[in-house]
Amino acid sequence: MATKISADIASAVDITVRRNDSFYLKTELTNNDGTAYNVVDATDATYKAHFEVYDSSDVLVLGFTSLTSGSTIPVYDGKITVSTTASLVIKAAANLMTIRSGSYKYKYYIKSDADGETNTIMVGKFKVVDI
Repeated sequence: MATKISADIASAVDITVRRNDSFYLKTELTNNDGTAYNVVDATDATYKAHFEVYDSSDVLVLGFTSLTSGSTIPVYDGKITVSTTASLVIKAAANLMTIRSGSYKYKYYIKSDADGETNTIMVGKFKVVDI
């Protein structure tokens, strides 16, 4: 019997949102033993959070980051807060949630400032409903 190893730590979670409504998502990152995930790496650089929504052609149609600046629409900076207790919170006003109704896919990941180490924490379907 073959041994299987998976380096994929992402949880598969489907999300449904309503078009033109505010979007709020709180995520608590924990290790297997239940302790808080360390969001500061060995060089004391912090991880930045990214939430990206893609259409069926892999075109980025919506995104939120914890960055303070530098992204271009359809990605909005400063919409994710990352606490030292490994709590990630996305808060987006209704005026940012204007993408068409339909089914998309998303990925939610953290990336180190120092070396670019990236850990995807959630993936899945992102369904937008209307009326």
